[in-house]
Amino acid sequence: MSTTIESGNWDRKSLSQRAASRSAIKSLLPLNLIIFLGFMTIGMSLPVLPIFVHAAMTASPLIAGTVVGLQSITTVLTRRYAGAVADLKGPKTATVRGLVICTSVGFIYIFTAAIPASWIMRLAVLLTGRIVLGLGESLILTGAITWGIGSVGEVNAGQVMSWNGVAMYGAYAIGAPVGLVIYGLSSSPYFGFLALGAAAALLPLIALGIATFIPGVGVTPGRHLSVRLVLGYIWPFGATLTLQMVGFGTIASFLSLTYGSLGWRGAGLGFTGFGIAVIVIRLLCGSLPDRLGGIRVETASLFAECVGQSLIWIAHTPGAAAAGAIITGIGVALAFPALGIEAMKRVPPANKGLVVALFSAFQDVAFGITGPVTGLVATAFGYQSVFAVGAISAVAALLLLIMTGKENGV
Repeated sequence: MSTTIESGNWDRKSLSQRAASRSAIKSLLPLNLIIFLGFMTIGMSLPVLPIFVHAAMTASPLIAGTVVGLQSITTVLTRRYAGAVADLKGPKTATVRGLVICTSVGFIYIFTAAIPASWIMRLAVLLTGRIVLGLGESLILTGAITWGIGSVGEVNAGQVMSWNGVAMYGAYAIGAPVGLVIYGLSSSPYFGFLALGAAAALLPLIALGIATFIPGVGVTPGRHLSVRLVLGYIWPFGATLTLQMVGFGTIASFLSLTYGSLGWRGAGLGFTGFGIAVIVIRLLCGSLPDRLGGIRVETASLFAECVGQSLIWIAHTPGAAAAGAIITGIGVALAFPALGIEAMKRVPPANKGLVVALFSAFQDVAFGITGPVTGLVATAFGYQSVFAVGAISAVAALLLLIMTGKENGV
């Protein structure tokens, strides 16, 4: 009888948790829209920037790569500032500042295209815009995640991170073709980039309008820790994230080159499958880290990623490689929320913004170093070998996670 009663209580508790989770999702939708519109400024410009630099400034691949990569460098360097604003001024303030900065970047793009100056001067203005946009990205992402957690509670932190990721990657996926269409409306690269700048300024303004109707959350009282102390608490989870995101980087950098080197067609199927897997898993399973615990979910995620990367490494057909990309997407999908909630558990609530900011920086580092490091491997052993690096990195991440779990009694 007692077992039946306990089972009934558990079922009611489970139903109550699910209802609360659904309510949390609904309250997060406006914030997700803000992230989507803000990150469209980034997504629209990514494929256009190298084309514009080549057409209007210089054919140097180094300069084009610098223009694209400078934003990511700035994002890493400004994470600490973004976390401090979110914790001390409030996450809504951080988000609004980020949207204002993204709007200003749109006007910088307009100025880049419109000024009658040498290409060197245009390049200087454009590089300034990329630096400014890196700061805007830090503030929007850190502010919005902290804002969402403050709105629905830390018990739904994994859900917040999952849905924010869907909005961000959705903006990249949709923004890239939209940006190319806008740029292609004119045969002149200057008018095309001017039109892109206008769109890049307008969308964050719309997001600002939405933000004014969403109630902010107060600053959490408590002791604000130093960056060094926070890093001391969260580094095992951040390092695990860095190792796991190598699998993401190998697909982004070398999947299409692997297909080409083997004479295969259909690399787009692998990319599409990877992206769909990430989004579907986050939409359907985004609450799992909150319900089951981050370490359990991350353990399963790392197993999946290792299988996916190994499958691409040994694949003899394009279909097998595409299947490996899809399985890798399943493995990568919940890494950030699963590890993120474990990092947040180790630090007092007054430091949520700084935790989000510094934890996100570990992901930025992974994206920055994977390409060059695996490029050396590809040069020595061939393109397909880089996926062995991804599989080994997943195993290393799993070992680090197991050791971290033992130290914390998990």
